Amino acid sequence: MKQLLLIIFNLIYLTGYCQYPFEESPKPVYEEFNDWKLYDLTETKQQADYTITINDFFETEALTIQLTSYTGDEDQASSISIFRGKTQIQKLSEDMFFSTLNIFEPIRITDFNADNLKDIKILIPYMGNGIAALNVRVIYLIQGKNNKFSKISYDDMMDGNREERDFNKDGIFETITMKLDNYENNNYWTFNIFEFTELGLTNANEKNNYPIMTQYLYKKNFKITNKISHSKMKTYALKQPKEYNWQK
Repeated sequence: MKQLLLIIFNLIYLTGYCQYPFEESPKPVYEEFNDWKLYDLTETKQQADYTITINDFFETEALTIQLTSYTGDEDQASSISIFRGKTQIQKLSEDMFFSTLNIFEPIRITDFNADNLKDIKILIPYMGNGIAALNVRVIYLIQGKNNKFSKISYDDMMDGNREERDFNKDGIFETITMKLDNYENNNYWTFNIFEFTELGLTNANEKNNYPIMTQYLYKKNFKITNKISHSKMKTYALKQPKEYNWQK
């Protein structure tokens, strides 16, 4: 009996306390798809296309996302083409090189902004080494009432997928960014909050008493540091995420 109680206590401790404060808030439920297909057109068009198709995304019509990078010109921006059925409805630029090395995360679909329309999240790792291995490009495709998408993208640091959270439980999710900052010879993870609006991402720190900072240690650390005052933490706030880009 004592052993059973100990197991239950450990489970409660691990699930209830070993997490960042924002992980207490509700998170979205995703549909995930990972059937990426490569069309290597290097010899004919000097480009490579990575496509994924989601059947019945538009009720009875499929959605296809095509990520294209141009192998003949490293300075040329990549593109994101969006198809409804077999008809291309949009083509957006993206300053991120797509390759077989970084196209492996599933595409994630949910309604981020509570408008009853499906939105899309794509993560593209930069494939660095050491702590740089956490560097990723986050791409959101937010669907509008005309069934076209606005693109939000930025650089972030994460291991796998960091889920969005509904801080005020209104059904609209916020995204949390992470960066590494130095203060008095110690490194800290800084977390900022941004909300989805008709104008892209808007900083929502003040609504939720963010940013918060946790000390970077050689072990998991989820505790907000007491070595930095909250007023000082605010000086590390971001107006926009790093390398932020918004297109309609």
